[in-house]
Amino acid sequence: MASLTPNDFINLMVTELQNQDPTQPESSDELLSQMSEIGQLQSSDSLQSTLTGLAQQNQIGAASSLIGKSVQGLDANSNSVSGTVSSVNVASSGVTLELDNGSSVSLSNLTSIAPASSSAASTTTGSTSPTTQPTTPAS
Repeated sequence: MASLTPNDFINLMVTELQNQDPTQPESSDELLSQMSEIGQLQSSDSLQSTLTGLAQQNQIGAASSLIGKSVQGLDANSNSVSGTVSSVNVASSGVTLELDNGSSVSLSNLTSIAPASSSAASTTTGSTSPTTQPTTPAS
């Protein structure tokens, strides 16, 4: 069954007004009460959408801060996986971390987070000096 929208309630209220008994019309207090409830429903829906968006943005920020870190967690089949986070995927089902070994783990299924291993860090932070060519004096 599909969920009702505020427009459905407004249409129901209009139909109710069109079909009311003219000898016993609905009081204005009841009408105002119904309109207030419709307004509250719209506000509640809007607030829920906003909060859902904020929660997803927070998850994306948290997940992106894990890129390059070693993580452990459970995959979709509840198998233990570990690796270094290489990227973040966002889908309607949630935020997923893609690991360097091809595995993926949902952000909500992480069990541990650690800095990247020192061997990986040394390869990315090692410095190289530019090669210089000997110069010969001009004659």
